[in-house]
Amino acid sequence: MSNCPVLLHSVLDRYDYTRTLSRSRWAWEFLRRNEEFLAEAARHGPDEVSVRTACHGITLIRPRTDQMAAERWGLAFFPDPRHDGFSANAFWSSALFPRQVQVQVSPAGSEAACPIYEKTVKQCEIVHLVDTAGREHMLVKGNGHVVQVQCTGMSMLSPEPVRLGFLIRGTANINARWHMLRKAQQVYERDTGDTKPAVWSRTSLSFRNALIAHDCEAAGLSVRETASIIYDKARVDDAWAGPGRSMKDEIRRARARGRELVAGGYRTLLS
Repeated sequence: MSNCPVLLHSVLDRYDYTRTLSRSRWAWEFLRRNEEFLAEAARHGPDEVSVRTACHGITLIRPRTDQMAAERWGLAFFPDPRHDGFSANAFWSSALFPRQVQVQVSPAGSEAACPIYEKTVKQCEIVHLVDTAGREHMLVKGNGHVVQVQCTGMSMLSPEPVRLGFLIRGTANINARWHMLRKAQQVYERDTGDTKPAVWSRTSLSFRNALIAHDCEAAGLSVRETASIIYDKARVDDAWAGPGRSMKDEIRRARARGRELVAGGYRTLLS
């Protein structure tokens, strides 16, 4: 492993896209590193899923056969594990992922065009899934964010104009539901051209470091080499030269958390 600062920084840059991932997309990042899952996914080729493009550039996905094996992992079907948390068309099952955004689809009638629908098809990439039980789901992608949506009511693919309305069922945790909707609206945010450095939340930074630590361990890198990717070389040299163990212990904890999330702990990010 080279200690060249430029090389180490370029490795860290490869994880920049994860800064805006939601917990459900982080779950996919860890699952797609599970060796047992990869072996099982390899037995289910792309011919088992129909993929085509409809109007407004919407991608339509239809599993041609029941993929019971995918359900064991909490998925509607096997997505391509080469694709990352933003680009992968990974749909989680409702049983494993109950915190999905829910949308009621109804006839537009003689009313004006639905502002939610118009804004979504104009600004976002949409992937539409009808699962083997006939339920409709969408992945809405935009601004580095991905939201999984469960549709109820009439079909999104109706030849008649439709209106969309967000559903908030139950009042047991109303604040959490409103927070979920506010987070979902991030797919509509525009790039303002702001050149300020990207800000990581504590949660995303913790997941990123666990992901890096797992990847480094899988590649046979040492704890110090892993630290040199996450932190600058001078800081790592000082930590290893002194008597303290805080950075070494931090990297070991990140390794352990990465192993746990890959092995099945990803499910806790969805519940």
